[in-house]
Amino acid sequence: MSQAGDWRALSQLKSTPVDTRCFHVVQRSRVNAFEAIRSGLPDVRSHPWRDDAANLGKPFRLKADTHCFNEAPHAWIDPLEPQITKGFVHFLTIGPQDRKRARCLSFVKAALACSRRTVKTGEAWHPLSFCAEAEENRIDILVELTDGKSRFGAMIEAKFGHRLTPGQLEKAESHVLDQAGRGWDASRSAFLVIAPLVGHIDTKLLKSRPYWRPVSWWAFLVALEQEIDGLQDCADFRRFRRSVWHKAY
Repeated sequence: MSQAGDWRALSQLKSTPVDTRCFHVVQRSRVNAFEAIRSGLPDVRSHPWRDDAANLGKPFRLKADTHCFNEAPHAWIDPLEPQITKGFVHFLTIGPQDRKRARCLSFVKAALACSRRTVKTGEAWHPLSFCAEAEENRIDILVELTDGKSRFGAMIEAKFGHRLTPGQLEKAESHVLDQAGRGWDASRSAFLVIAPLVGHIDTKLLKSRPYWRPVSWWAFLVALEQEIDGLQDCADFRRFRRSVWHKAY
């Protein structure tokens, strides 16, 4: 008799026989599944491309002549985050006043569409003044509008692989909301952290900053295409937006 806890007693135990027929069932199921797939594919009727194109075109607004997908991206370069953010500001602030005003307005509208703000700007609304800055107080993109009563706008932290740092959002937020700073109306402003995938944004740092919202580049760029005034667009700006898509995805 072996003592309790003596592992040598296990050698006397016999394992339950394995019925090999189970493996044959699994094997037949696997082979039959492959055969069904191979024989069934020719019989699967695909929808006409015009139907699929229509389904894609509606959310992406592909029918618009000014859509950035009509341009080829700058695929031969891999721009860094500052090059992209400064690129946006460049195209928002180049050209005559009407063009700059329209582009800044479209940018803010797109940001508001992606934010938690419920206040929307009117279709025929024209701000009295506007500005767009890159890296102001280390804020990636800052676009400000004024209507004679208050200041408001869009503030963007753009991410392409880099993570948020503690205190970054709080510092940026106070810069535009404090009366000693720009004094924005928070209820009419958008605060976005934009990354290729929302899941890559550190949600812990967002919990204490209720104004901020994580958004994908996919969502923001789709919203921007819907807001851009085709009369104030250009091929270079379209190609730049297409290159941002290429960088993000």
